[in-house]
Amino acid sequence: MRSRLLYKSIIFLIIFFLMVFDVACAETISFKLIKIISLPTVDKSGDAVSYDPYDHAVYVSMGKTDAGAVVIDAKNNQAIKIIHDGLMRPYGMSFNKRYVYWTVNYLEDKNNSVKDVIQSNESRIFVVDKTNWKVVNVFKTIGSGADGIWVDQKLDRLYIAMDDNNWIDEYTLGRHPIFRGKISLYPETGSGPDLGVLLASSHVLYMPDDTWEEKINLLTNKIEQKTNLAPYFVQSTLGKKPATKGQIYDSENQTLWVGTTGSRIFIFNARNLKILASLPARAGIDQVAYDPKFHLVYAFESKAKGFDVYDARTMKALSFVSTGYAKTHTGAVDPSNHRIFVYVGAAHAVYVYQPIFH
Repeated sequence: MRSRLLYKSIIFLIIFFLMVFDVACAETISFKLIKIISLPTVDKSGDAVSYDPYDHAVYVSMGKTDAGAVVIDAKNNQAIKIIHDGLMRPYGMSFNKRYVYWTVNYLEDKNNSVKDVIQSNESRIFVVDKTNWKVVNVFKTIGSGADGIWVDQKLDRLYIAMDDNNWIDEYTLGRHPIFRGKISLYPETGSGPDLGVLLASSHVLYMPDDTWEEKINLLTNKIEQKTNLAPYFVQSTLGKKPATKGQIYDSENQTLWVGTTGSRIFIFNARNLKILASLPARAGIDQVAYDPKFHLVYAFESKAKGFDVYDARTMKALSFVSTGYAKTHTGAVDPSNHRIFVYVGAAHAVYVYQPIFH
C-alpha cells in the first residue's frame, strides 16, 4: 500500500513539473513587417486575397475604380503580373492547376468607363490561364451578384455564390464551364452568401448567408445543417443584423472558425455546426485565414486597421497586429513559410508579415 502511494506521488510530481516546465517554456509570438508590396491602384477598397499552393502565388482583387487583379510571387514577395483585360472590380477567386476563376460584377463598356452590371442583373466569371496569366474566357452567370467561388476538382465542379439570389451556381470546370444547376440557400432573402470554405475530401461546402452558417452536401446539393447566429448578438440601434462572413476549417480539431460583421468570431463543431465558443474581435471581420502548422487563425478587419490572431488549439485570442491603415479587411497565409499577406486598402499595398516566436 505504501509503495503504491509512493508511486502515485512520484507520478503526480512528474506531471506537475512537466506542466510547470511547459508554462515556463511557452513561447510568445510577434509579427514583423518584412515587405510592403505597392499596388497600382488609387482606390482604397478591394476584395478577396487567396494563396495558391500550385504556383506558390497570392492573388489580390483590387478596387472598384481601377481595373485588375494582382499576382504575387510568394517566394520573393514580388508582384509579377497585373491582370486587366476588362477585369473590373474582381471579387472572389478560386483555382485549380491550370486556371484561376474570378467573379466580377463590373464590366468595361465601349467608352472605357465602368458599368455596374449588378443593376442590369448580370455577373461574369473571368477564366485566367496560369501558363501566361491571360484571360481566356469570360462567361455570364445564371444568377447575379457573384461573390465567393470554389473549385472541387474531385467532382469537376465550380461553385459560385450569388448574393442577389441567395443560391449557388454550379458549373463544370475547364476553360469553358457549363452550367449544371443551382443549390438553394437559406434564407431566400437577406444579405446573401459570402466567403465560405469547401472541403473537397468530404464534398462539403460551409457557407455563410445573412446571419446563418450552413453545411452543404455537394453530393446531394442539400443543406445538412444550419445555425442562426442572430440570437447571439444584441441588435444595434439602427436595426442592422450582424452577418456571417469569411471562415476557415481546422482539420486537426475539426472546427470551423466563422468571422462576423458583429466584431466576433465563432467556433463551430464542423460535424454538426454546434457552437463551441465565440471570441471578440476589434471590429467586423471580412476574411479569415489559417496557418495549420502553427495553429494560428487570422481575422482581417477593415475598421480596426489591422488583424486579430487566435490560437486554434486553445481557442483563445493571442494578439492584435496593427497595420496603421483602414481597409485591412482581407488577407491570406502561405503555409510553407508562414507569411501573412494583408491587403491594406488605404495604403494601396499588400503588407507581408512574418510570425516570430520568442
